[in-house]
Amino acid sequence: MPVHVESAPRRWRRASLAAVGALLVAVAGCGEDADEGVAAPGTPLIPTSTTAITTNQPELDLGALRTAGRTALAAVQDSTLISIETERDRGWEVQVVTGDGVEHELEVSGDGNTVVLGPTAKNEDESDRAEHRDRIGAARVDYQAAADTVLEEVPGGTITELNLDGDNGTTVWEADVIDSSRVKHEVTIDAESGEVVASRSER
Repeated sequence: MPVHVESAPRRWRRASLAAVGALLVAVAGCGEDADEGVAAPGTPLIPTSTTAITTNQPELDLGALRTAGRTALAAVQDSTLISIETERDRGWEVQVVTGDGVEHELEVSGDGNTVVLGPTAKNEDESDRAEHRDRIGAARVDYQAAADTVLEEVPGGTITELNLDGDNGTTVWEADVIDSSRVKHEVTIDAESGEVVASRSER
């Protein structure tokens, strides 16, 4: 009887087809096993649960502003806060002035609890120091009371900057505030009476 000898290429094709078939069976089996978390062929890869995205950066709320101010004042004895504003890294930049009119700069962590840089005394001339002394002497409203008034004017807002400054001979607190709709407001408060003297939004 003649013996049929299968050519090598045909044997290779059959072996390849068998291997592909085994692979498809294995993949299908994995798709049926829900415990393995592998989708069956053709099934979209949709996550079965979601995880909230969180960061370690604290919110710059009124409580953090107050805390940052107190931390800066404690770092420079016998000083008065004249400026506090947010930084890009969600920390605070604070300026305080001592009784002799010398301004000191500090950077405070976002939660307000830690001085991360400074204090550093600014190199200003006597006229600048005299101006600081005059403004501090004229102000009857401190940064905390000013912040409270600002947020009465813009309820639910976030103060990004608060500065003691001069306006036509009057000492004022000037604040930048972002409301819940991300609209910026500028509020000016008389630093002696505590009254709002100007308020506008960038709509």
